[in-house]
Amino acid sequence: YRAGRAVGALSASKTISAREQELFTTQKGFKNLYEQEVAKLKEENEDLKAQVKAMNVRVEEYRKKAAGLGGLFSSSSKRADAMYALLLENEALEEALHAQNEKLSRERTDSVKESLRNAGYRRVLMSQLMNDERIKQYVAEIINDDRRLPAVNESETRALPDSHGK
Repeated sequence: YRAGRAVGALSASKTISAREQELFTTQKGFKNLYEQEVAKLKEENEDLKAQVKAMNVRVEEYRKKAAGLGGLFSSSSKRADAMYALLLENEALEEALHAQNEKLSRERTDSVKESLRNAGYRRVLMSQLMNDERIKQYVAEIINDDRRLPAVNESETRALPDSHGK
């Protein structure tokens, strides 16, 4: 009995260690894959940063060329510098204007959403009011009592449908 128990425990421990080894191998594979993806993304991020720096340098060169208007102000560097400063200021103003337009657009969108929500609330409230029997009776009473209705001109009477049987 004890020998069978020992053999069973030994085989169970071997099975458990084999499964642990499989899990460890799988975890190790996922970890390696994760580390490779992270390294790949970091490398791509560094490449993109280098591209951004290069493009910023090119943009700066184009600004300077535009400020000089193709050599038009080459005789006076003060004019080219002034034109460059105006170009930078213009870009800054355009960015500020764009940001302000986006802010106003968001505010308009929020305002329209709020108006729609309020209109929905009012519609539900009016629906509930108009389904109330007391309100229905009161409206019918007012409609049937011609003294409470405002005076209607001859031309307006012709345009109205015949709702009272008159």
